[in-house]
Amino acid sequence: MAKTAKKNQTLSKPTKMQANASQMDYVLPNELVDGMITAGGKKSNVSVKNLLLRGFYSGAILGLATCLAITVGIQSGMPFLGSVLFPFGFASIVLFGMELVTGNFALLPMATWAGKSTWSSTFRNWLWVWIGNFLGTALVAYLLSISLTSAGTVEPLAAAAGGKGWSVVAAKIIALNKANVLVKYQALGSTGLFLAFLRGVIANWLVCLGVTMALVSKSVPGKILACWLPITAFQTMGMEHIVVNMFLHTAGPLLGSGVPFNEVIFWNFLPVTLGNIIGGMVFIGMLFYSTHRTKISNVLPKIHDEKLERELAAELGAR
Repeated sequence: MAKTAKKNQTLSKPTKMQANASQMDYVLPNELVDGMITAGGKKSNVSVKNLLLRGFYSGAILGLATCLAITVGIQSGMPFLGSVLFPFGFASIVLFGMELVTGNFALLPMATWAGKSTWSSTFRNWLWVWIGNFLGTALVAYLLSISLTSAGTVEPLAAAAGGKGWSVVAAKIIALNKANVLVKYQALGSTGLFLAFLRGVIANWLVCLGVTMALVSKSVPGKILACWLPITAFQTMGMEHIVVNMFLHTAGPLLGSGVPFNEVIFWNFLPVTLGNIIGGMVFIGMLFYSTHRTKISNVLPKIHDEKLERELAAELGAR
């Protein structure tokens, strides 16, 4: 009896490796992938109402962050400064557990490959979050179009000639709307569609990297810093992110750019969305899943060693 009690007491004590793991403010790569799969599985079961509400928040906050970046870049004369401030929107989405369709392009497929979700649930999530993101950006675009034109009393392009006031910001949004639909893509035909797709791939590769790096940290400062750098990179490089584009290419026509919305959908929204899917699903989701999805049974010794099994489970984050 005494030996049995002593053995049970020994087994109940955490190993040194387990104790160290519990004290770390970050997670190991295998634990990270396990957490991404779990997160994707939970997201696949979220109700349509919550997908729309959380997606709405994410779209709205990114619309405001985009307008902030443009405003700061113009007022300071340093566009990079606007790019540095832009990620506050992404940071709040990560911290508040909201829904951003581009991040879900990586998480949901991982959960599906692991058997925690299905492709029908994945596409359902993508559809409703995309709609929620669009509704949020559209509302912010509408409100800012009223604000930037003083409720329609100021014509942005004419007022911007003087280089003063909010009209300069409005004029910049109009210019970006025209450039990123008509000049860069429509004018180049099929090559333009490919470029929009390619820039979408790069953008969401960086955005999903930011989301993934935020999941590595267990602390709030760590999460903010981790996601900040890749998001700043994508914004500085001028790549194509569908939710940011939802704001720019809805605000542009509302401000009087004259760009038809059907042209926006065909030359920007469609190829950029497809590019964002590939960037997140393949270059983050598939890559991380393939290299760090290690099953505990694959690394255990053939000789049964209970102590070693517990330590490996702690090291690999097995559940």
